[in-house]
Amino acid sequence: MRPSNLLIVGVWITVACAERGTGPGQPPDSDGGRLAGQFERLADSVDAGGYSPAGEALRHAAEIVRLTGHATPVTITINGTERAFLAVAEQIDLPILVCRWPSDTGVVPPPDSVPVPPSDTVVLPPVDSTGVVPPSDTVGLPPVEPPLPPQPPECTVDGSYAMRTLIAWEPDRMNEVVRLVAHTGSNPVATGVPDVMTGLPGVTTSDPPETTPPDSGGGSGGMPGGWPGFMGEYLVRDVGSWMAVEGNQSNDREEFAGDCTEPRATFDWAEFTCQAARLRFEFTMVVEPLDYERLTGVAGAPGGPEGRHTLAMRSSSVDGVRLIWDLWTPPPLPPDTVVPDPPVTYRP
Repeated sequence: MRPSNLLIVGVWITVACAERGTGPGQPPDSDGGRLAGQFERLADSVDAGGYSPAGEALRHAAEIVRLTGHATPVTITINGTERAFLAVAEQIDLPILVCRWPSDTGVVPPPDSVPVPPSDTVVLPPVDSTGVVPPSDTVGLPPVEPPLPPQPPECTVDGSYAMRTLIAWEPDRMNEVVRLVAHTGSNPVATGVPDVMTGLPGVTTSDPPETTPPDSGGGSGGMPGGWPGFMGEYLVRDVGSWMAVEGNQSNDREEFAGDCTEPRATFDWAEFTCQAARLRFEFTMVVEPLDYERLTGVAGAPGGPEGRHTLAMRSSSVDGVRLIWDLWTPPPLPPDTVVPDPPVTYRP
């Protein structure tokens, strides 16, 4: 598969898409519905290119465009040249789950089920009169029971935190897409920032002060402190993708008011209430080619992404949505954990 197939799409989008949509219950041919359809077809092309996380991000973007109902014109500078893009923004409010895992399930067998000799004692198997060691199942020891699968953790909700995303695209043919996923406030590029556009983070911990995200910041009502960092991506049709390796961004809320085109949204295992929002973003970032071979095991084809690029956007207001979690039913961790029946659902 060629990574260069990432952004192949045979659709056209006009600058007229920047006009506002018609509000809740928009028909598919509204601005929001039309733009969302373009992103969904683009996501299918990305999947065909062999890198599914980018496809998931674009499907997420499709839903945000549909919920917003329109796009906002912005100016993005790429290698010193100003370009006209369209954009939507999102704030997604997520729960902090404080979880405690049973210490004696799935790892240690029940007490006294297997005799364990003292560390300085060697137990030899018995030998019969012929000098033959009998089969191990006749030694006389009780059979070792297989370990039980891990039990699900016991979790409680301890507040919430927020992340913000920006996605912008070249309006004529969607040749280029720029997206950011950031914790609220001002912060630099960082590794380990959960990409909420490709999947919800399953944040669990038994030690909240050290391992939970301690802040949503930026007026979003979270805990104080901050968990700084952002990730950025630059995609070019027929070429591939670059990821941010250095830079800074700043985001802030301007308004949470009004209705989305639909009152609710579902992503992965969570349900959200949707509220119209206006967020302000500003960023400068240097991007380098994404290592597709390391991520997918497929060697990059000639003509793939090369070199470094510098992208920037001056402080700009962007319309979008705020997604406030209502129901949260994450899969249990680790993968072999017993699944509760029914699954545990958390509410604010």
